[in-house]
Amino acid sequence: MTCGTVFQGSCQSRSLSNISLYEINVVPGTGLYYGFVASTDPTHPAVAFVAPGPSNSLRLYVGTDDMPSSQTWYYIRKYTCGVSSRYLSDIDIFQVPPPDPFDQLGPFVHLSMEAAISPYFSVKYVTGFSVAGYSYFLTTQPAVYPADSSTSTVSKLSQVCQEDPLFDSYVEMHITCQSDSKNYNLVRAATLFQPSSRFGIPVTEHLLVAAFYGEPDSALCVYRLSDIRRRFTDNIQACYNSSSLLVGRQFLGSKHCTPDPQVR
Repeated sequence: MTCGTVFQGSCQSRSLSNISLYEINVVPGTGLYYGFVASTDPTHPAVAFVAPGPSNSLRLYVGTDDMPSSQTWYYIRKYTCGVSSRYLSDIDIFQVPPPDPFDQLGPFVHLSMEAAISPYFSVKYVTGFSVAGYSYFLTTQPAVYPADSSTSTVSKLSQVCQEDPLFDSYVEMHITCQSDSKNYNLVRAATLFQPSSRFGIPVTEHLLVAAFYGEPDSALCVYRLSDIRRRFTDNIQACYNSSSLLVGRQFLGSKHCTPDPQVR
């Protein structure tokens, strides 16, 4: 498959025997669920990877921030302003599955119109990966929302359960790389791997290796995915324990946390 800034960020499915030929050329129409995938601006690249989806399906997970210039462009391209899970087969290839007709939820989480068109709230997607039933994205973005010209930039890691058809499980948190004397806040690249037994780490463990920049130098940090998952779980529990913590203010439909004693 190929996706790019041309044709408003649409994609093509290409023949493996001759990649100069496409099997499906998606030209978005005038319907509600557009086939726009990538940004139209090369300075706002998309991150995409293939991973499992609900009900044993195979999906294309995409993260990008198109930064539409107006309300009109936001309503046309809102699915390129966040994270989405897209079809990879049949006539609906690259499309976002339609949202639930009652609450408009679906396999996506996108910025609100105010956040998406703000010149001060830019989300840069660095990389993404899939492991153990979850999909992850690494980004750099303003530390708070609403943001202004003086707002600092931080790195965030997001997680969503692949069996979740409505992305209710989507959550994100700050991720930093710290030395004895300095915090490195801006992630630039990352990869995931499983170590061999000679590292003294269980071979079932996954390690996230990420490069961070902090002027004028850089640093490399290694994280156990089990630690990352544990911190996500702790944060989710803390959210359910608070009725005053407002989360995800940059996203459409964000709301306060709701106490729930049944959460485990």
